[in-house]
Amino acid sequence: MRSKKWISLSVILAVAVIGIIWGIASWRHSRIFVATDNAYVKGHVVSVSSRIPGPLLSVEVQENQLVKAGQIIAHVDPRDYDAALARAEASLREARSALGLNQAQIAQAQAQVEAVQSQKNLAELDRARLTALYERQSIPKQKYDQALTAAEVASAQVNAASKQVAAAQGMRGVSESKVAVAQAALDNARLQRSYCAIVAPCDGVVSRKLGEAGMVVAPGQPLLAIVPLGEDELWVEANFKETQLKNVKPGQRVALVADLDEKATFKGRVDSISAGTGAVFSLLPPENATGNWVKVVQRVPVRIKLEPGADPSHRLRLGLTVSAEIDTSR
Repeated sequence: MRSKKWISLSVILAVAVIGIIWGIASWRHSRIFVATDNAYVKGHVVSVSSRIPGPLLSVEVQENQLVKAGQIIAHVDPRDYDAALARAEASLREARSALGLNQAQIAQAQAQVEAVQSQKNLAELDRARLTALYERQSIPKQKYDQALTAAEVASAQVNAASKQVAAAQGMRGVSESKVAVAQAALDNARLQRSYCAIVAPCDGVVSRKLGEAGMVVAPGQPLLAIVPLGEDELWVEANFKETQLKNVKPGQRVALVADLDEKATFKGRVDSISAGTGAVFSLLPPENATGNWVKVVQRVPVRIKLEPGADPSHRLRLGLTVSAEIDTSR
């Protein structure tokens, strides 16, 4: 009987010691680690839309399909934009032809200046020679007057030809401006034509697919969404009680367990702590200046960034419930 009592007493003492040790360990653990199961996977949702109006010829992707950046998602009917592109090309050719004509006119006017300049030089020589002869009274005054008049006419022709060159150069400036405008219109037409092929802006999974072949779309109208699942694109938003945040700092390690697979642990680090509680940023924030106020522990969102290689198989999805435990010892 005594041995049985001692055995029972030993078992009770052992259970009590184990309970005390477990309680102390739990207390120390709760002092170092803060945890919450009010956490969810967040990420970017990239809306894809058409930049130009027109009917959709085809949609190349399906719901939940994995796409790569630059992959063609849909095609807009390009016939209107092909016609606009052809008109812009014709306008540019016309402007360049006008510029070429102006160049020829300038060359012709410059040749005319050289010709009349030669005539002016000859008239100046004749005037000088006949002036000397007239002063010696070797020629009649009529011939001398004809030489003076010829020199003045040649000088006037040079001035007129120079003005024609200036006018042609001015027209060349106008033609160059028209060429620049036509080139800009052509570049814009090519850009608009390139928008007929709608491409994926990033890697990800197709979601919320709304676009279908045959529908007429407007600029900015959402066709589908792409959800990037890279580790740099996903994060966890954990809502901790305000009483748990005393020792929480950015950079601390976090262990994450998703309800998707409770056996898998994802590693992360505290990225930042929100500037306010979730209630403050709600559509109808609470009004606490009332007579029936009751104190409620508030929750503050903490953003947790996944570490590189934390989810190599991309199992995490937006909105999944996650349990987060922060190690505040560091």
